[in-house]
Amino acid sequence: MATIKYQLQSKSDNAPIYLRLSLGRSGSLKRKTSLSINPKNWSAKTGLPKQTYADEKNITSKLRGLTKFILDEVNDANSSGIVITGNWLQSKIDIHFNKHEIKELDYLTQYGEYFIKNLKYKVNKKSQRVGVSRSTQKKYRTIVNKLVAFDKKRSTRTKLTDVNLTFRSELIDYFDTIDKLSDNTIGRYLKFVKSICLDAKKNGYRVSQQLDNFSGFSVKAPKIILSFDEINKIKSKTFISDAHEIAKDWLIIGCYTGQRVSDLLRMNSSFIQHIQDHDFIVLEQIKTKKTVQIPIHHEVKNILNKRKGEFPPTFAKSIDSAKAMFNRYLKEICKLAEIDTIENGNKFDNKKKRYVNGDYPKYELVSSHICRRSFASNFYATELYPTPILMNITAHSTEKMFLEYIGKKPIDYSLKLAKIWQKEGLKQKQTKEKKENNLTVINKAN
Repeated sequence: MATIKYQLQSKSDNAPIYLRLSLGRSGSLKRKTSLSINPKNWSAKTGLPKQTYADEKNITSKLRGLTKFILDEVNDANSSGIVITGNWLQSKIDIHFNKHEIKELDYLTQYGEYFIKNLKYKVNKKSQRVGVSRSTQKKYRTIVNKLVAFDKKRSTRTKLTDVNLTFRSELIDYFDTIDKLSDNTIGRYLKFVKSICLDAKKNGYRVSQQLDNFSGFSVKAPKIILSFDEINKIKSKTFISDAHEIAKDWLIIGCYTGQRVSDLLRMNSSFIQHIQDHDFIVLEQIKTKKTVQIPIHHEVKNILNKRKGEFPPTFAKSIDSAKAMFNRYLKEICKLAEIDTIENGNKFDNKKKRYVNGDYPKYELVSSHICRRSFASNFYATELYPTPILMNITAHSTEKMFLEYIGKKPIDYSLKLAKIWQKEGLKQKQTKEKKENNLTVINKAN
């Protein structure tokens, strides 16, 4: 366990105060604190100034603050595998007393650029894979660009030490009034800002003491799904436009495979594998890098048979363009199929340039993600499909994440079990009554 003591090494009237950091078996380090005192006012017994005058009391307060700061930094260094050296100790003392020279990476946007550049070396703790997905890089690029715009709006450069609770409030207000972002997007961007600052702290840069309380947030958004009845209603509708027929087929495939649109629209016949007398769609998810094996549902099989063993064509070569077109066509086919019940949801307002919560016809709330969510919700609602089986397809890491995704609470599980037991009780009752009736008939015959 690390310990800190202070000592003097000079008898001059203005003797420098040294900090001695003991690291157990790893030895000890000693560096100047930048504070000084007359030895007459120093207590060798306590290793602190004598508490006689206000100046000495002030020095004691500063030394105690330095002790806490250094010990916290030692703990962070140990947990991050950082080697503690004399230069490391001196830099931390200088940071605490604002003696260090401000460098480019001390600014939030500059460190953000450095952070993005080094994402390719980031190691995922769970998978042990090196690097991040293109979508993750894109998310951090977006937030850094927005931070640059924020600094420009305020005519200032934000330092890492400025990322405090006041900065958080100002940033939320900017995202809300200027960028017109939704609450969930704002909460997510705050988390990204904190991740950048935590990485800076890990690498020895000074950050705000309020960073621990700098938190993001999420607001539960309405979860829109298509029921089996609605899916069948769309399936039975014949559309004049080829694009609408293609969108319909992709929608059905999505609702019976449970994959994100980025994985859905890249499916092709090469993804199909025949394993132990069954056909599967086998793919590695772009976002999670997890390999999933999806049994081919008969509804998907019907589409493949109709298209001579092939998946429907995509709407564009670029996946982003294909997603945008798919989203547009989905709203159109759902409107034509009269999926128009009034639902509460978030709809993009072109005038306000943001999502606005309200009650809208369901077809206006449909997007490509409805495929994956409908799969998880529809099959969860039946006793034939245990949750672990569904999670194996959706690749959710925990049951808690899966239930949050489909908007279910633990009570839903209890109700589900109650319904199963109710059915079992009814079957047992019917079986018992049948046996009693048979016995009655036999007795009469006797």
